[in-house]
Amino acid sequence: MKKDKSLGLLLMVLFGVSGVAILVLAWLQPMPGRERILSTFIGASGLFVALSRGLLLKSVKVGTDTGPTMVKIEDKH
Repeated sequence: MKKDKSLGLLLMVLFGVSGVAILVLAWLQPMPGRERILSTFIGASGLFVALSRGLLLKSVKVGTDTGPTMVKIEDKH
């Protein structure tokens, strides 16, 4: 059975981009220390989710068979 990876890939990109955006905004905007720490934690956890989804997608065997396949061709003339 072939497993669809598109949802996992979409979630990985979504969490990765949002995590980077949160980290960039947290360190470029002036804000109190507590808010910066909380924003950094949220952004880093988004990156962690993206990384773990990426490793999970990479390690899952989809069932690809790379061996030779026998094909029978019949000519009806």
